[in-house]
Amino acid sequence: MMLFMLVCSVISAGFFYASRVEAIQQELNGITNGATSITTSTDGRIPHVIFIMFTLTSPLILAGTLASVMSMIRWKQRTNRHD
Repeated sequence: MMLFMLVCSVISAGFFYASRVEAIQQELNGITNGATSITTSTDGRIPHVIFIMFTLTSPLILAGTLASVMSMIRWKQRTNRHD
């Protein structure tokens, strides 16, 4: 249950960050309202790219971190039993 809550909180953090990015807000407005606005500025796309990279890599980073922590806990429990 804790793992599920942790994964949901990471996903929620990503959605919160997405709500702050101007390029994503424009895309969502275009989908819901049908209004499209074309921006030629690349300043608004940098947070967009960061959000996409965060969304794609966060589950992998989270799984790797949790696996490492669990391995360290198991190793510590194993070494404590032999002492």
